[in-house]
Amino acid sequence: MKTHDAELLKIKDLLHNNPKGMKITRIARELAMNRNAAAKFLEILLMTGQVEMLEHGMSKIFILSSRTRIPTMLDLSNDFIIVLDREMKISQVNDNYLKFAGLIRENLLGRRPDITGLPIIGRQEIFDKIRNAHSGTDIRTEIKEIFRGEEFFYNVRLTPTIFNDGKRGTTIIIEDVTREKQNEISLRKMVEEILSCIDDAVILVHSRTRAISFVNATAQRMFDYKQEELVGKDPWVLLGVGRTVPGYYSNLHEAFGIRGYFETESLLRRKGGEEFHGTLHLRPIHDDIGGVASVVIVIRDMTSEKRSERRSIRSDAGNLQIPLSLRIGTADSDRYHPAT
Repeated sequence: MKTHDAELLKIKDLLHNNPKGMKITRIARELAMNRNAAAKFLEILLMTGQVEMLEHGMSKIFILSSRTRIPTMLDLSNDFIIVLDREMKISQVNDNYLKFAGLIRENLLGRRPDITGLPIIGRQEIFDKIRNAHSGTDIRTEIKEIFRGEEFFYNVRLTPTIFNDGKRGTTIIIEDVTREKQNEISLRKMVEEILSCIDDAVILVHSRTRAISFVNATAQRMFDYKQEELVGKDPWVLLGVGRTVPGYYSNLHEAFGIRGYFETESLLRRKGGEEFHGTLHLRPIHDDIGGVASVVIVIRDMTSEKRSERRSIRSDAGNLQIPLSLRIGTADSDRYHPAT
């Protein structure tokens, strides 16, 4: 694929030797270049921050930029970074993204990601979010990308950006979390294999999304749900109507900070609507940096214990010794005014 690094370097050298600046016509003449071609190369240099344009009346003077170039700073980042202008066209892109995509910078500048079909940002669901970010909303999302037969995972942040001239744009920061995600998937599979062998009902909940990610066979029988009916759902769908988990904190650090686990009893609900009492034991699964990756919920059906408890109460009530005076059926008048 043809690049124009040589032409761009010639223009920068020419401007370096003419620090007061030059017009497009003179640049084209000095380099024996077509004026339209010179304008195209200057546009590339402008977009990448390597030259600046000064306006004097109707004249446009180009000078070599004396500021630290934005692309230079972007290239220091390990993330993929793309900057879009107010028309959602690419105005900046760092080397990391170019290497990943196998593209050259000048083929991307001035083009929209959705039209170009770029990896990650060219996908419709991401470009729809770019539109929202362009309107002033800071957005974060995750995405899985299959690229050249390999599976990648990314955290994507779309941040509204205001340029020096006051025009609006969007900065896209893409963090490659493939290794972390693969480790998380491997850990989850290992945990699921272990939990599948446990006789107690066990539910695994993702700490960030707060959604069910795994339900073992015992839990499926207990609640009369298939795993696919619960995965992705809020675990509190299994609570009795209008119920909450007694004493549970919304903050995981508060919930597990004191003892490292949390236990309580709550009214639960099966798929058909039948409610029953159960004990909940919640315990965190930590990731490799000490954060809470998932929460394991072990559930025990207390129905039989509650029935035994009620039978015991009724039995105890039947064995109460009632005073003779209270067991004799006498009229109130006789009770309070004994016959003389």
